[in-house]
Formats: sequence, C-alpha cells, structure tokens
Amino acid sequence: MSENQKEPQYKLRWSEELRDKVVESAKSHSRSINAEICKRLEESFEQDQNSFDQGYEAALNHAALAIAKVLSKKNVEWPEIQKTALFMLEEAKNIKKAP
Repeated sequence: MSENQKEPQYKLRWSEELRDKVVESAKSHSRSINAEICKRLEESFEQDQNSFDQGYEAALNHAALAIAKVLSKKNVEWPEIQKTALFMLEEAKNIKKAP
C-alpha cells in the first residue's frame, strides 16, 4: 500500500455532470481527478480569503472617507484630514495583522 493510500478516503456523492466536468478539467491540467478536486478546493479557500481582504479594504476606505467628511465639516484643514485618514487606515491594517 502506498503512502497516499494510507490517508483518509471519502466517498463522494456527486452528479454525473459534475464528475464529467472534473474529469475534463483534470485531463486538461494533466492531473488526476483527486489532484484536480484538491486543487480546486484549495483555490476556493484562497478566494474566500481574497474576498474577505477586498471587503476589509473597501470598508476601511469607506471609513476613511466618512472621517474625512466629518473633519471637513468641522473646518479641519485638508493636510490634517489626510494625515488623520491615513493614520486610521494604517492602524486598522495593523489590527488586522495582529494575532
């Protein structure tokens, strides 16, 4: 028994259509069906993280704009508004990186 065969195996219930798509994709990428499924699962997790990161960045930008609007209504000078917004963005990015 090979090393790979010792890993857990799972039965998969899927439609014939989906199986055919996976088989075709595996062939076109010169991979086994198992490797194709694993690759696609890994990519889906990466996409989830990328989507989260993009949403987080968009939220930060909206928050910075909101702060800039509030400060401008209080007659704060543009350089100070810019400095405050950039500081807020950097601090928020640091919070995200914290363990």
